[in-house]
Formats: sequence, C-alpha cells, structure tokens
Amino acid sequence: MRTGTYRIILFSLFIALALALFFVQVVRGNYYYKLSMRNSIRLIPQEAYRGRILDRNNNVMVDNMLSFDAVIIPQELKDKKAVFQRLSGILSTDVDSLYRTYDKGYLNPFTPVALAVGISKPTAITLQEASLDLGGAQVELNARRFYPFGSCASHVLGYMGEIDKSRITKLKDYGYDIKDKVGYSGLEEGLDIYLRGEKGGQQVEVDNRGRQVRVLGYKPPYSGKDVHVTIDLELQQIADQLLDGKKGAIVIMDAQNGEILVLASSPGFDPNVFVDRKDKKSLNFYLSSQDAPLFNRVTSGQFPPGSVFKPITALAAYRSKKFKPSLTYVCTGKLRIGERYFKCWSEHGQQDFNQAMGHSCDVYFYRLGLTAGADMMSKTALELGLASATGIDLPQEAQGFIPSRIWKRLKFLDRWYDGDTANFAIGQGFVLATPLQLARMMAAIGNGGFFVVPHLSKAIDGVPLPVKELKKIKIPDESLELVRNALRFPVALEDGTAHDLDIKGWEVCAKTGTAQVYGAESHGMVAGFFPKDNARYAFCILLDNVGSSHMAVAMGKQLFQEAQRRGKLL
Repeated sequence: MRTGTYRIILFSLFIALALALFFVQVVRGNYYYKLSMRNSIRLIPQEAYRGRILDRNNNVMVDNMLSFDAVIIPQELKDKKAVFQRLSGILSTDVDSLYRTYDKGYLNPFTPVALAVGISKPTAITLQEASLDLGGAQVELNARRFYPFGSCASHVLGYMGEIDKSRITKLKDYGYDIKDKVGYSGLEEGLDIYLRGEKGGQQVEVDNRGRQVRVLGYKPPYSGKDVHVTIDLELQQIADQLLDGKKGAIVIMDAQNGEILVLASSPGFDPNVFVDRKDKKSLNFYLSSQDAPLFNRVTSGQFPPGSVFKPITALAAYRSKKFKPSLTYVCTGKLRIGERYFKCWSEHGQQDFNQAMGHSCDVYFYRLGLTAGADMMSKTALELGLASATGIDLPQEAQGFIPSRIWKRLKFLDRWYDGDTANFAIGQGFVLATPLQLARMMAAIGNGGFFVVPHLSKAIDGVPLPVKELKKIKIPDESLELVRNALRFPVALEDGTAHDLDIKGWEVCAKTGTAQVYGAESHGMVAGFFPKDNARYAFCILLDNVGSSHMAVAMGKQLFQEAQRRGKLL
C-alpha cells in the first residue's frame, strides 16, 4: 500500500519537472534566448601605470602618458564593411590598412583589437560620439610608455613591445597574458617584474548594443614601482651627443662600488618608435640596419682590446719573477720572432718600462709577453675578469674570450707559437673583450685590486638596493702598484699616447689601444681610471673603424672637460 503511494508521488514529481522543462525550453524558450542575447557580462581590463625610471639625481628618464586608442571588440562587430568604412574617415586611414591591422591583431571574439593607438583627443571624441552606431568600435584610455629624451640612454632603458609567443609561454605563470606590453632589452626587460604593476578592471553588464547596464564588480589596478638608476642623466646626454653619428661606446663607472654613471652605445634608437609603431621607416631601420642600432656595444660588443691589454702583459711578466721594471729594450720598429718580423707602430729607441707604457711600444711588450709566457698572461687576464660576464643587471651580456695553449690545440689541432704569444701580449690575435670588461679591469687596477660588480639599479620603490661585496683579486699588490704608476705615463708624458687627457686636478691614468680589424680600419679606444691613488672612477671609450686611438682620446678630452665645467666627476 505504502509502496504504491510512493510510486505515485515520485511519478507526479517527474511529470511536474518535465512540464516545467518543456515550459522553459519550448514555450518560453524564444523569450529566454532573446533575453540572454540582450544582456551579457563583459570584463573591461584596466592597465596599471608602469613604474617610472629616474636617474641618480631624481630626473625622470622614462614616464607614462595617457593615450586614446581606437579598438574593435570582435563579438560586437556586426556589419564589418560598414563599420570599417566609417572608421576609415574618422581615423584618416585607408580601409585596407584597417583590415590588415584587424586581422593581424585578432585573437578571439572577446579580446579588443587596437586599430589605432595614440589618436588625438578630437578624433577620440568623434569616435566616442559615433560608437553607438558603430557596433564594436570604441575608445579606450590607456597609459602609454613615454621616453622624454628620445634616444638618450636607449641601451640602458630598452623599449616596450607586445609580448611574443616564446615569452608568454615562459611567463604565463607569473601573471602575463596575451596582448600584454613587456620590456625588451635594457632595464625595461631586466626589471619588468617590478615596473609592470598589477592590472585591474571592471565587470559590467551590457545590453545587446554594448551599452553598460550596471557595474557588477571593480578591482583597482596597482601601479608598478619606480626605479632609481645610477646613471647621471646630464653626463649621459653629453656622451650621447659626442657619439652622435659615430659607431662606438662610452662607459664611466664608480671604481669603488660599480655604479654606472654613463653607458652610451652608438648608433642608438628612439624607444618611442616601438610604443606607437607609426613610424614604419624608423622601425624597419632599427630592425634591419647593418649598423645594428639595437646592439649594445658596451656590454655585448666583443672587440680586440689592442694595447689596452698591455697592463695585463706587464702584470704577468712581473708575476713570472723574470722581469724588473728597470729593464730597458731598444725599439728599432720591429722584432724578429721565429721566421717573421713583428712590427711596432713607431721606432722608439731605448725604452724603460714606464716609457714603453707611455709610448705604447709594441716591441717592448712583445719581449714582456715572451718573458711572461702565454700561460701566465691567460691566468692574469682571467683573474682580472676578462672572458667572464661582469654581472651587470642588463640582459644579453657577452663574455669575451681569452685564448690558451690547450684551447688552440683542441680548436685547431695545432701547437702554440711564439708569434701567438707576441700577438697576445699586445691584445691582438684571439683576444676579445667588451668595453665594460675593460673598464672593470681598470677599476680593479686603480682601486687597489678589488673587483666591483657593475650595476645600474640603485633603488626600487625608494628602497636602496644592497651593493654586492667587493672581492679581492689574486694579484700581488706590489705588481698592481707598479702598473698603476706606469699608467700615469701615457697621460703625463708630452708625447704620451693619451696626453690629451692630462686634465688639471684629475690625475688621469689611461692606456690607449688601436685594435686591427681584418679588411677594415682599426678600432680606436682608451681605458683608464682617475685619480691615480685610490681611484674613484674608471672608464672606457671605443670608436669603431677610426684608424687609431687618437680619436677616442680626443673624445675623452671633450667629455671630461665638459664634465669638469659642469662640476661632475669631482
């Protein structure tokens, strides 16, 4: 009896449920379908302001500015042809170009596609007024990266671009999404995680025409952190102006703590071109020019150091216990080694150690190299940081190269010759170094034998960053003092190769270098430190294919005299 009652009740409930489903899906189905089509939820992202980059004196080097962007929301685009025809007139852009931009930027029906960024305020107002009649078209207000000084310090700062497939794969777990703007090269890339901020947005209900009905939720964006860097903007501008129209590099660093005051590489680029991407001609030039404007010569350029390497040869000879500073050699303009003559750039006559350093006598240093031997020169070069990254907080740093007997045997299946040692002694042959490595080498000689870690980041969000502990190099102090004193002679001697850098009150010590390049003019460079005792600053100046070091020395004179006039580097 009870079982039959339960069956009737359950059967009745199933009948009621079926009737309800029939009523909702069939009788009222069309009503609910139209209702769902007329109302929907939209997530409107709101980009966070990216952190600014400021120099050591609180000058803003990178900022943000408001940008009006014309976008299309694909799911709301009904009459594509009519909408694009109307937008062509508003944006003063041909229809075909709009189609190409749309097709290239399309990801899915819900992600807005930017048709034009950085449109003028009058154009934005016109588009906003017409947006009700242009299904899917609207104006977005975004923060756009702005580089007020154009190409100045471009290799320090880097540039912004849309995230690519390889990066989204690596960074997706860290909150990066498709269409995000990220840093490329420079500090924009190296410090992206601090600069980028956290996106916010609104969750809104809209009707079938895309008009907002109500706000369902809001998450405020959080701005990125401001970064203070070690660069002195005023000095950086001087260096960039001196390099304008040339190929080369200038780096000035604090020899006591590794802070970079100037890092200039030429040719440079204007990061603003990568922000709005309107200047296609400049953009294509930066990406395809044989002069490689995006290439950072200071940290990634690997060059034969030429005679700038001679302090290492001197240190190696002194450490070998076979060399005394009082030793003199006669330079006749060449030296026979094996079956060939190795030339000097001049005929210097009798030279002692200090004179040979001052005049950059190749014959003297051929002999020193043969005295020291290739193994001791390799060891000393490695101990002074060549052939290893400096650890600067920029991406894509090159390591340079220091040869050895074993390397040549493995690489070329050949033994090491005395001629290899002679070339090695004057920084030619297989030797490669970056301007930054040479500046750090000079800093270690000038500050008494301590390794500094070159760096650009000084503080993040107002919190000073700790400076890495100095590391004592394994080279005897007496040999460093010998070379430190000798490096004063290229500047102090009236016929010294770097005499133009004899700036009153600074006591500059320096070594010039003319690096031979196969099939082209030689590179010219000069590297050094000042003052002589307990050096405060180290530097390296390189000019590509100028024939000799004279041009680099002349540029150094202009740079230091202007810095002195403005009260810098004192």
